[in-house]
Amino acid sequence: MEEKTKVKGTKNVRNLAITAIMAALIVVLQYLSTIVKVGPVNITLTLIPIVICSVFLGWKYGTVLGLVFGLVVSVFSLVGLDAGGQMIFQANPPLAWIMCLLKGAAAGFFPGIVFKFFSRNKRAAEVLMALSGIFIFLGGFFAGQLLAGKSLGANIAVTVLVSLISGAYLVLINFALKKDNSAFYLASMAAPVANTGLFLIGTLIFFRPTLALWAGGSNIVVYVFTGVIMFNFLIEFSLAVLLAPAVATVVRTVKKRNG
Repeated sequence: MEEKTKVKGTKNVRNLAITAIMAALIVVLQYLSTIVKVGPVNITLTLIPIVICSVFLGWKYGTVLGLVFGLVVSVFSLVGLDAGGQMIFQANPPLAWIMCLLKGAAAGFFPGIVFKFFSRNKRAAEVLMALSGIFIFLGGFFAGQLLAGKSLGANIAVTVLVSLISGAYLVLINFALKKDNSAFYLASMAAPVANTGLFLIGTLIFFRPTLALWAGGSNIVVYVFTGVIMFNFLIEFSLAVLLAPAVATVVRTVKKRNG
């Protein structure tokens, strides 16, 4: 009994040390991401250590790191390192804090949950495709509601973009499911989906005037699809897919060394 308690204590210390190192790395990467951006929204390179921690240590540690990420984004926005974030905080500081912390926590929570589910459940692929169909339907429906009363050109443009994004998403999901490291691929994908998804929902509901300023006079919904999703999200998502094998290698190597 005493030996088990000692082992558990050593494991907790190790996990806390790893989490602290990853938290420091998040600060550095997030600062670098203020330099690399497309439009007013930063390209978040910080999600990779969050995914590694969530997969290796579990969703609880991943959520903690996600909250650290959200806190860093909030501070950077307040001091002006993130111009787009600063505009959101100026519009409504309490809601901006909540949104940053919530999307960060989600980016750390879901990779661990997704990895655990897809590495153990034999029917996981069927569940994923069903959820993907619901996700695409709701996305298209939501876009249609936002475009109600808009010009025919805007409706056509968004319809085409939704079709292209949905097709690309399904191709990537099919690609990931065929890989030996499919659970790692899907866990890596979960972080940018949660991060960008909650960000878009929050800004569309609570910060539409700020989003209109970002759009510079163009249609807000078209801007979201062409400016945020087509560039920012797809870059983050592609990085997650490309780096998933590296995530798998890091996690497996560390686990092997620790028995």
